[in-house]
Amino acid sequence: MKAKDFYKKFGKRLRDLRIRAGITQDELAECVGVATKTVSYWENAHNPVALNKIPLIANALNVPVYKLFVFLDVEETAADKDYVKLLQSKTGQELELLLELLKELQRIK
Repeated sequence: MKAKDFYKKFGKRLRDLRIRAGITQDELAECVGVATKTVSYWENAHNPVALNKIPLIANALNVPVYKLFVFLDVEETAADKDYVKLLQSKTGQELELLLELLKELQRIK
């Protein structure tokens, strides 16, 4: 997956989770400490999210961090469930390292 495709999927997921949480872009921006325009840029895949904002976003949306990165219906396959369990068991620092690794792998392609 190319970086731009990842950002599009992340943006769509972010928007869906924000709407499910019943908060506006303004409210999310305030919780995360960014401008409303920044949230819009994230949701529309214009800018990537800084790693230090990921836990703040998850907290504002009242979801675990890994749910920001689940782009498929996790009930679809047993393999998806295994990945979710694995991600749930990781700490914030381990998830940050994993995200950095994924970014590096994308650059190799």
